[in-house]
Amino acid sequence: MSQKQDKYTVAEEAVDIVHEVVNRIFMPEPSYDHARVAELVNSITDGCIAKLQHSKLPRKYIAHCTILQKTGAGMHTAAACQWNSESDGSYVYKAETKGMLCIVTVFGVTM
Repeated sequence: MSQKQDKYTVAEEAVDIVHEVVNRIFMPEPSYDHARVAELVNSITDGCIAKLQHSKLPRKYIAHCTILQKTGAGMHTAAACQWNSESDGSYVYKAETKGMLCIVTVFGVTM
């Protein structure tokens, strides 16, 4: 395995995949519709995991997606994982539309 692959991080693997999936599924939604949120969350997490399974390194991936309506209220969230700081990690992506916020967190754990 090359030196570059040894240092290939979860963020490097997830960044393009998460951006593509979120932009394809979430961004076209015109407004918040509570009845569609579960479907959107499932589509986003399933789409991310399906693409991450073709990773360059043997990792187990966990995807978490939160979608909420923008009402002017504040929100703070944090998540972290560090089982092995040399190989495990996480990546967070936030996307916004006029009426909604989507936060996707991907955790990668070396097997």
